[in-house]
Amino acid sequence: MSRIRLVLVFALAGVPSSLASTINVPLDQPTIQAGINAAKTGDTVLVAPGTYIENINFMGKAITVKSSGGRNVTIIDGNAAAPVAAFITNEGSHSVLSGFTLQNGVGTFPFAYQGGGVSINNASPTIKGNTIKNNTAGDGGGVGVSFGSPILSGNTITQNSAQFGGGVAFVGDSHAQVLHNMISKNTAGAGAAVELFAAGNVLVEDNKVVRNISGGQGGGFYIVNEADEVIIQNLIAGNVAPSGSQIYSLIPQSAKGFALINNTIVSAPNGGADAAVIADGFNQNVLIENNIISAAGDNAALLCNPIYHGGPPIVEFDDAFNQTVSYGDSCSGFGGTNGNISADPMFVKIGNYQLSAGSPVINAGSNSAPYLPKKDLAGHPRIVGGTIDMGAYEFQ
Repeated sequence: MSRIRLVLVFALAGVPSSLASTINVPLDQPTIQAGINAAKTGDTVLVAPGTYIENINFMGKAITVKSSGGRNVTIIDGNAAAPVAAFITNEGSHSVLSGFTLQNGVGTFPFAYQGGGVSINNASPTIKGNTIKNNTAGDGGGVGVSFGSPILSGNTITQNSAQFGGGVAFVGDSHAQVLHNMISKNTAGAGAAVELFAAGNVLVEDNKVVRNISGGQGGGFYIVNEADEVIIQNLIAGNVAPSGSQIYSLIPQSAKGFALINNTIVSAPNGGADAAVIADGFNQNVLIENNIISAAGDNAALLCNPIYHGGPPIVEFDDAFNQTVSYGDSCSGFGGTNGNISADPMFVKIGNYQLSAGSPVINAGSNSAPYLPKKDLAGHPRIVGGTIDMGAYEFQ
């Protein structure tokens, strides 16, 4: 009997004294912030449906804050007082915010005016499965990141506004991952959807960036200063800006150069716009490969180095198509060389950017392009028929 007791004592001694627990809001704690305050490493703060007028701060804790009923019925309203959610204490990927609508936040001091919905400063949390809407800031109306490397996955980022980066802004070196998000209907002075300002090695993959409006440069992306981002397999369409209606880049220097690979980029008729894609600056290391760049109306498709003359970038296996100017400035004459073509990509229909049978971009890309994923933007096999198609969607 005593031997059995000894075994049990030793077995119990091996059990951790504190196990991860779930804190229910409002059952256990009255507010989300109170739940965060009470949480310990590994805990989950589980939030019941409702509207919570709060501005929450993760306080450096490796915890999960998630809703029990989903983003449509669980709202955190910042009440225009501060960012809705702040990560400013070196949080890592195990600090998780999931399943909320984050609205009516504003970027304020001491948050460097970055991030109205989510403000991230020198932190790398995981932000997934949220709707981030109707927030404002100087940089990053929806999500503002200063020298952080978060994971942004499966979010809808919409109807936010900022001076730069209406939807999302990255300012300073980052290894962030931006995956499977819908970024739409945001506004900014530049970079209506995404600002990448000296952002380093951000991965932007499998997103839909559509119908954002900039008053200046970059209706979709605004890429300036040191830029080594990988922008792969996104739909970038219907955005509006006077310069670079879909993508504007100006690279004063870049050790590696950003990569634009297998994206479907489509501009609508846009009065006064210069081009769908502007690749300017000292961009000879920039790689533009396997993309469809289809420009309607008065947009040129791709203009390289219209102001500065440090290029051109590496442009190969792309379809740049416009009735007037397909490849312009330092990229003039690129059609018909290095696998580049200039032909109507033959989308299924307006608003559906998958490929029709007989499209000239089918099996016209390069399998040697770097970073190629195994699935296309629709989740189908990426290479069918032996050779990759241009653009974000593979013809099945």
